[in-house]
Amino acid sequence: MRTHTELHTAAQRSKTLLVLLPPSLSSIDDFYEQGFVDAVRQRQLPVDLLLADITAQHVLDNTVAATLYTEVLQPARAEGYRAIWLAGISMGGFSALHCAAQHAHHLAGLYLMAPYPGTGDVLAEIRAAGGAAAWCQQQTSALDERTWWHWLGQQSLRAQWTTPVYFGTGDADRFLSGQRLLADLLPEAHIHSVPGTHQWSTWKTLWNDWLDHGPLARTEPLPGRQIQWPVHNGKQTTDAA
Repeated sequence: MRTHTELHTAAQRSKTLLVLLPPSLSSIDDFYEQGFVDAVRQRQLPVDLLLADITAQHVLDNTVAATLYTEVLQPARAEGYRAIWLAGISMGGFSALHCAAQHAHHLAGLYLMAPYPGTGDVLAEIRAAGGAAAWCQQQTSALDERTWWHWLGQQSLRAQWTTPVYFGTGDADRFLSGQRLLADLLPEAHIHSVPGTHQWSTWKTLWNDWLDHGPLARTEPLPGRQIQWPVHNGKQTTDAA
């Protein structure tokens, strides 16, 4: 897996590492081209960045959690980082959840931007059970996204959030129906929406807002805003993440 590290200062490492995971059909180079790295540096946030090229192939091979653990989390702990955050877009958010479901004790938290919520059959299962809070009370041995849905649901039921999850999306995102199931599990103050669709301009707005008002910001947290979820003919789209 290709990675690239951006240190806050050349003299020494920060205590906090922020790991960025790209959407499918993109790469870590897009974080530079779209201004995500510059946005962090312009705010002079005391965090180091690590860009990790987790791909759809990792998802298909079910190696997301293992790869992020051996190539990112384990080395970061050995280098002395005290707090590790995962921030992912679309399939990158999906991958961040996979990692958290198995290695949450190594993470300070997650930021999910327009996360891909999973395949239609899994979402149908969750809806049929009456929502994720009810569905997650059943044990699962599956190795697909059911793993992280179960972890997220259990976190929600306990209402402790030792690994906090922040969520943002566009109000016209093509995965909005499935994202609503996910957002229903989270504290209202951790949910944020902006006008926009499933594209980089929307994700950049979400990123800037989180950097300015989220847990790593230098300013006061942004008050939670409940998303007004539009209905798209009652159907969940299955476009690529």
